[in-house]
Amino acid sequence: MQLTITHEEELRFAAHSGEHRLVIDLPEPLGGTGRGMTPPQLFVASLGACLGVYIVDYCETIGVPSQGLRVQMHWEQSERPKRIGHIRAEIEMPEEGVAPARLAAIRRVAEQCLLHNTLKDAPEFTIEFTTAALPPPALSVA
Repeated sequence: MQLTITHEEELRFAAHSGEHRLVIDLPEPLGGTGRGMTPPQLFVASLGACLGVYIVDYCETIGVPSQGLRVQMHWEQSERPKRIGHIRAEIEMPEEGVAPARLAAIRRVAEQCLLHNTLKDAPEFTIEFTTAALPPPALSVA
């Protein structure tokens, strides 16, 4: 799988995957244009959306109402090294009365979302540098 991040202006970038485009930016006081989520916001939003997808899919399978489900994501930054040090997901079910046993099953399903599993078992991550391809030199005709 692959997606491409391109620099647009200032500290604004766009992520491209197939027909989709997403803007990533910083607020103006931090040198951005304020036109998109920051990288940490996008990271946490991706995790919350992943949880939501797994929960809604499971709820639809077992007949538990899920239309209007909300996932509130809370996070704190840590230092040394600078990172997101704590993330908490608060799931708001759209209707009351879901049995505790059902909620426990929904929690187990949520904990299996791809991004949650990725954070629990960190992937190998490499950074490689290349340069933009230059056009081949023109052939000289004598």
